Amino acid sequence: MSFQLLFNRKDKPLPIGFVEKFSYGLGDFASCMLYVATQAFLMFYYTEYVGVNIGMVAAIMLASRIFDGFSDIIMGHLIERTESKYGKSRSWILKMLIPYVLGATLLFSVPTNMGDFAKLIYIFFSYNFAITCVYTAINLPYGAMSTMMTQDSYERTIIVIYRMVLAAGGYATITSVTMPLVKFFGNDARAWTYTFLLIGLAGAVMFFITFFFCHERVASPVPAPENRNFRKSIKCVFQNKYWLMLTLAFVFVCTADVTFSSVNIYYCKYFLNDDGLIGPFGLISTVGRIGTMIFVLPLALRPFGKRNCLIIACFVLLFAISLRLVMPHSVNAFYVSSLLWGIGHGFTYSTLFAMIPDTVEYGEYKDGERHEGYIYAGASFGTKIAGGLGPVIMGLILDFGGYIPNAAAQTDAANNAILMTCTVVPMAIFVLAIIAMIGYHLDKEYPQILEALALRKKNTEESAVTTEEVTELAPKGDPISGEVYLNS
Repeated sequence: MSFQLLFNRKDKPLPIGFVEKFSYGLGDFASCMLYVATQAFLMFYYTEYVGVNIGMVAAIMLASRIFDGFSDIIMGHLIERTESKYGKSRSWILKMLIPYVLGATLLFSVPTNMGDFAKLIYIFFSYNFAITCVYTAINLPYGAMSTMMTQDSYERTIIVIYRMVLAAGGYATITSVTMPLVKFFGNDARAWTYTFLLIGLAGAVMFFITFFFCHERVASPVPAPENRNFRKSIKCVFQNKYWLMLTLAFVFVCTADVTFSSVNIYYCKYFLNDDGLIGPFGLISTVGRIGTMIFVLPLALRPFGKRNCLIIACFVLLFAISLRLVMPHSVNAFYVSSLLWGIGHGFTYSTLFAMIPDTVEYGEYKDGERHEGYIYAGASFGTKIAGGLGPVIMGLILDFGGYIPNAAAQTDAANNAILMTCTVVPMAIFVLAIIAMIGYHLDKEYPQILEALALRKKNTEESAVTTEEVTELAPKGDPISGEVYLNS
């Protein structure tokens, strides 16, 4: 049944108010509650509470991420062809509320009385239902909705800031409350189910608030078939050198981040003897991240540029990890590195996402065509591949080191594998991210590109006007007599 109160309001007044901006940011808060859980806790739950082989789970996650990348393309296709009283992207948020709760719950409900092979089958289907299907079907429309809320570039920038700050809040919340809730509910496999049923319900409420208060004001019609040339568009995207550099940086930064995050709780348990420290890590790093985004990043962007800010951030992250490598058993070093980790990531994703529109303009300057959708989809696919690589790298190294799930103490080889995975490996990947951005000079070229695009647009408009004037003044024939006459 349709309820008029829930219909999309195209006529909702501008500018966008605080309630709508905050409500939109809650969508990323809710997204992080599920997505961060898969990075920080899912592998730990599978190995420590369900007792499955870490290498097999890592392989499942990698294969699933490939499916997840293609699900982006499918979901984008569905959004483009959606017509609803509830909105084009907005309607999908409403549709996916119940599946969101179900996916979050099933993800952490592996039956412990099954055999190992049956558990792996359950993990494959529950993971792909929750992440490949449900998360994609609610998060991708959520992200696309911001382009339909307003055409004002400043308003969009403010919306993104709200989104990023509340995403950091979601990260802090999920890392802080998960283990206390698990222990409150009994600290067994069933406790994880109760925990993520509760988290899923909370996330669904937040997504509903996003749906209720945020509205699409900008019409986005379905493109005509003659304007769709998939092969040509993809070719243009892959000829965009700055997009390629940026996508590689996305993959490396995200892979390093996910690898570190996946093994972090193992480090807390076996090196600091307290897996509950994952909560303070999330809180401290989030404080550093939010503070950097609000107070430091806006001041640093103008003098340094986005590319240099990203490279500086990678060096900060390298230093943060090196503290853990030098003093692996020090809780004080853990706290300091947590703060530096947050400061570094206050730059990374902010600058990466801010550079995507720049590569769109460069592509238009180079090829004469804009490909926002394909460029954003490519970046999204890169992050999802990275999200699969992280657990695989972690799982293979720990498995090779002889890690034993839920052991009271690990062997020296297993401990070395844990330490290497949360220090040396992400450090090496961050170095690759720095290398990927060495040839990126778009920050310096961007003002000239905008001027060239503006001049091209002006010449095109003048040419169109001239053509129209010539057409109006040109001789016209009488279709019946064949006589030629002039306009009076």
